[in-house]
Amino acid sequence: MNNTDLTVKERAAALAQLIGGMVCLQFGSSTAKALFPVFGAAGMVGLRCCFATVVLMCIFRSWNVLSWRVLKLAFPYGLAICAMNLFFYLALQRIPLGITVAIEFTGPLFLAFMGSQRLADIGWLVLTIAGLGLLLNPSSSTAPDALGILFAMGAAVAWALYIVFGKRFSGKLSAGHACTIGQLCASIVLFVPCFLPAFSTGLGQPKLLFLSLVVAICSSALPYALEMRAMQRLSARDLGVFCSLEPVCATLAGVLILHETLPLSRLCGILMVAGASAGTVLTPRRRKKPDDLPELPQ
Repeated sequence: MNNTDLTVKERAAALAQLIGGMVCLQFGSSTAKALFPVFGAAGMVGLRCCFATVVLMCIFRSWNVLSWRVLKLAFPYGLAICAMNLFFYLALQRIPLGITVAIEFTGPLFLAFMGSQRLADIGWLVLTIAGLGLLLNPSSSTAPDALGILFAMGAAVAWALYIVFGKRFSGKLSAGHACTIGQLCASIVLFVPCFLPAFSTGLGQPKLLFLSLVVAICSSALPYALEMRAMQRLSARDLGVFCSLEPVCATLAGVLILHETLPLSRLCGILMVAGASAGTVLTPRRRKKPDDLPELPQ
């Protein structure tokens, strides 16, 4: 269906699905951070990825396309998922959610700048760097943890690699199967060092183990399903603009759920990064190109 053919009701429903996916994702991240004292950041990554793989396998029945050849093709994509989630949670353990997501968001943003030939993107790049400067300002009385910043930057690089490898792998299988097999590859890497120790800890605290399953559903399975439905109806322009709200949504989740507070300068930095992302999408291109959507990271 062409985006211009949508009724107001259909467009509103698609936008609600996209925003709902963001809210679920940030709620899942906030819940995961609350469970760090029990399972640790690495343990939560293992629980999230492995539980999400089981859920996605049941939804898409991806065992029907599973083979050694498919696993070999998907492995770089799965490693990117693994690194992205692991670095993200390690950063989240040390710095606020809003700052973590804003820094991570620069990965795909710089990737977009690298492939751009538009003069206007220089301005958006400057705005992004200025926003990062406010986020990382060491002269502030509440300077963020340096190791946490490095982990967030690692997550940004991994997100960019996720897009590169995801684009290479996306044409081999349907979107649902590709995401599921990628999660499976990540789970294979994380199963022994991260999942098994956390799962054994959770056996003694079944309520908290159940909460980790909720994190997997909220952070992976449910946002993916909602975003995929929205992608079928919204244009790349709409998706880009609304996805740029993710750092803002993460900041609100950190304030409301985790009771994190940020100085005004860092709030401005988050808004500048989000604004640069929206500006990159909204700036007219010299030549019209067909929509080319990388999958949204989960």
